[in-house]
Amino acid sequence: MNAQNLAQKLPGPFRGRPVVFGASLVAALLFLIWLLTPSGPADAPTSYYEVKRGDFTVSVVEGGTLAAVNEVSVRSDVEGTARIIYIAKEGTYVKKGDLLVELDSAQAQDQVNQQRISTEKASNAVVTAQLTLDIQRSQTNSDISAALLKLQLAKLDLEKFEKGGEAVSLLEASNALLQAEAQLKVNEERYRNSTNLYAKDYETKQTVDSDSVALLNSINNMVKATNTIFLLKQFDLRKQRATYEAAVEEAQKELDRVLQQSERRIAQYEADLMTQINTHELNLRKLERDQKNLDACKIYAPQDGLVVYAMSDNRFSAESLIEEGATVRNRQELIKLPNTSRMKVAVKIHESNINLIRTGQPALVVLDSMPDTPFRAAVERVALLPDSQSRFGNPNLKVYNTEVVITDPLPDVKPGVSARAEIIVTNVANALSVPVQAVTTLKGRQVVYVAKGGKAEPRPVETGLFNTKFVQILSGLEPGERVLLSPPLDTGSRDLEGSLLADSEKARSLATNLPPAVTTVAAAAAVPPNGNGNAGRPAGNGPAERGANPGGANQTGPVLTGGAGPAGEGAGRPRGAGAGGPPGFDREAMMKEFDKNGDGQLDDEERTAMRAVMQQRFGQAGFGGGQRGQMPNREEMLKRFDKNGDGELDEQEREAMRAEFGRNRSRTNAPPRDSQ
Repeated sequence: MNAQNLAQKLPGPFRGRPVVFGASLVAALLFLIWLLTPSGPADAPTSYYEVKRGDFTVSVVEGGTLAAVNEVSVRSDVEGTARIIYIAKEGTYVKKGDLLVELDSAQAQDQVNQQRISTEKASNAVVTAQLTLDIQRSQTNSDISAALLKLQLAKLDLEKFEKGGEAVSLLEASNALLQAEAQLKVNEERYRNSTNLYAKDYETKQTVDSDSVALLNSINNMVKATNTIFLLKQFDLRKQRATYEAAVEEAQKELDRVLQQSERRIAQYEADLMTQINTHELNLRKLERDQKNLDACKIYAPQDGLVVYAMSDNRFSAESLIEEGATVRNRQELIKLPNTSRMKVAVKIHESNINLIRTGQPALVVLDSMPDTPFRAAVERVALLPDSQSRFGNPNLKVYNTEVVITDPLPDVKPGVSARAEIIVTNVANALSVPVQAVTTLKGRQVVYVAKGGKAEPRPVETGLFNTKFVQILSGLEPGERVLLSPPLDTGSRDLEGSLLADSEKARSLATNLPPAVTTVAAAAAVPPNGNGNAGRPAGNGPAERGANPGGANQTGPVLTGGAGPAGEGAGRPRGAGAGGPPGFDREAMMKEFDKNGDGQLDDEERTAMRAVMQQRFGQAGFGGGQRGQMPNREEMLKRFDKNGDGELDEQEREAMRAEFGRNRSRTNAPPRDSQ
């Protein structure tokens, strides 16, 4: 048969691509030949390891970087950011006082100049405030003196009135009354005489009238003097007393007001003076800080040493490289001046080994540049907490910073060299040990495959300490026996679950990890027991079945019909908790059925019995066909639905599994479509 005839016999999709089909055919033939080719002898010399006794060293090996134990860090003290305009070359030796780094000082110089002007203004403001305060104090003293004088004068006026003024006024009024009375008597006598003389024609009428007027005036003057005394006693003297007393009181109040106003003004001007003084001090400190910031633009070597540029330990750090033109921030480490007389290796110990590490443990350090020369060392420091920078990239990674100090003298090596530190945990003398790869897990137990009669048989062993190459065997092996270095991966005799759960643990976890009844039935239908891809699929639902067998006569797997179709023992079964599922499958019913001792919990024996019953129930026919079904394999379910790889199905993963099985059940229960 030639290639053309072969191409004509190909299915429709492959007729136009004979080259692809030919390549696939060749690959299939090669794979078949590889399967049929017998493997090499099982007893090859390199496949076995002879068990023997010897010294067993337990150690922890980690890589790190060589660094100095004592070093001086040179940092940028310039506030904010600054640009490097000069930096000493890395690897050069400098002496104390040599210029290491010079930062751009233009902005710092401008700040110093502006601050000097502000400081001068603040100094002048202090002088002005002091003079203003002195003037106010003088004015206050004058105001207080005037108020005191006014008060004294008011008191003197009151005292004058009380001690003489009132009496003098009364005396003057009394004298005026006496004079008026005396003048009245004189005028009365004169008028009487004038009238008598006029009657005898000795006086003229004019004289009589003149004496009469004088008498009337005397009477009026006496009345006036009498009224004056009355008014003086009743009103004027009392008014004068009240006036003088009010003047004294007002002068006292004026003095109090002047004193209070003086205190307020003095306090205000003193506060202004203190404000200006504080402002001046702040400006002075700001000037000192700016001057210090300007001086910090030039960094000099604090000691002799080797120039090493600082590098961030955080790989995700946004800090730029140390070079001319780079911008650095305040307190950023620029240069290290290490003391190379004592060196250390900084390593990161994983949390699985941190309990083995103690300070003072011996160690061996091998430099990558000198791989054949180990140097003795000792653990000097172990961090108490995990390294936070290492957790930034991987939150699940927990490593502890550990310092291993080299005690042997070193050649002329520079910091930053890659090295490997082997920390000696313990030494076990005359111990049995086998390579790590020879130990495997079978059904929850650690075993090795021992050569016996041309075959390798598994044998349980008890392991002890281990390192990166060997593991200590406490029991189960004898010297001289040979163990297989590559244990076989036989899924037929090896329980793949055993590496995760033992038998008792699997029985305990069955109740929690077992899917609900609907999910289990759907899974049994979705995974055919005989491997036929058409099992459990509705007839005519796929392109290969359409028109070939609408009734599904060639189907060999069970067909889910929701318990209502003519599908063997499942026909006519009433619907339970879900379509196609067994009726009444819930936790309470399960507890009633399997909780024999009635304690409300399932112990190991009850869980094992429950698992056997579940396998028997869900593995029997009755889910739509007469063939015996099969429980879904837990290992396959974990591989398919355990997204986070923790070996268990959480609530979200179980929900996804139920949804997937529900979709399979829906497709299975769907009625077959008629062929076209």
